[in-house]
Amino acid sequence: MQEKAVYFITSDDDFISSNRARKLFEEHSAGVADEMSKEIIDASASKAEEAVKACNDTISAAATLSLFGGKKVVWMRNVNFINDLRAGKTNDTKEALEKLSEVLAKLTPDIATVIINASPVSCAKKFYKDMQKIAECEDFQSKNPVADCVKFIESEAKNLKVKLEYGAAETLAEIVAGNPRMATQELVKLATYVNFERPITEKDVVDMVPIFGENSFFEITEAFYSGDINRRLSSLRRYFFANKNASARPIISGLQRQNSLLIQLRALMDDKILVKTTSPQPRGAVEEAAAKLAHFFDGADEKSQYNIFEKNSWLVGSKLAPIAARISMKKLLDYQMAFANAFEELIRRPSSDESVMRDLFSIP
Repeated sequence: MQEKAVYFITSDDDFISSNRARKLFEEHSAGVADEMSKEIIDASASKAEEAVKACNDTISAAATLSLFGGKKVVWMRNVNFINDLRAGKTNDTKEALEKLSEVLAKLTPDIATVIINASPVSCAKKFYKDMQKIAECEDFQSKNPVADCVKFIESEAKNLKVKLEYGAAETLAEIVAGNPRMATQELVKLATYVNFERPITEKDVVDMVPIFGENSFFEITEAFYSGDINRRLSSLRRYFFANKNASARPIISGLQRQNSLLIQLRALMDDKILVKTTSPQPRGAVEEAAAKLAHFFDGADEKSQYNIFEKNSWLVGSKLAPIAARISMKKLLDYQMAFANAFEELIRRPSSDESVMRDLFSIP
């Protein structure tokens, strides 16, 4: 039996909160034959007037009895004003949210189910605190977007009734930089590519999914650490051909971040905490290393993209560790110096990004 009449879904990614709310709306609407008893209120507001209207419309929808009996199902979709942004700061919005909270507190599940998804949210807001008391709350604030995206991809694959081979979800999450909206779009394409008949492999993902945004540079970093000069330069040519007047700085930043992780992995291998192998690490090896060294991170609450143990363990063990095993510590340190020198060269030679990168990618 449903215990609460209100569901409150929050996330730092509007797509995740909306996707979860949509599923709840479909579940609770399944037994409602009367289409008039299902209402969706668009609550994305750019000004206070729109926020107030969304609150009032939700109250009206929840309070109006169904013409044919039975309960109402209402989705207050994509609320974006439970925060200190423009629309959420006004007294009118605050009063409208307080009125909505009072109505929802009196609602019973036999009369109506109200589903609210919101992003971004401020936990200090009174409405947020009220919902913690009266609603069934689900929060999807992400500390590790790529790891959470992997779980999201696996869930969506089940919905599509398509299987993923080991590594496919993780690789897709990395390529789209943890963006669940892009991951969903690409997963549907991949499912169509395999005709829903066979599992999606990691090779399918690499072959079929384009690189998104400047923060990923999946192909370029892969090419750099391959050690193959021709492959390196080919990847650069493709990048600068597709991105006219592109900056080389994000590429170097990405390489520096990955190289710092490789240095950590190589040190762990040299200290025999991890196995030095060009094959993926044994299952659980990265987690065991993290537990063994956890005391060094006591009190370090701030997240860092340079901390090897805050990365997806599959990515670390299966993709990065084999690279670290085949490159000496000296060469990794040489690479780090080369990246710093390349930054300095870009400052000295403005508008010479492709030339500087060709020089960098030509080092042995």
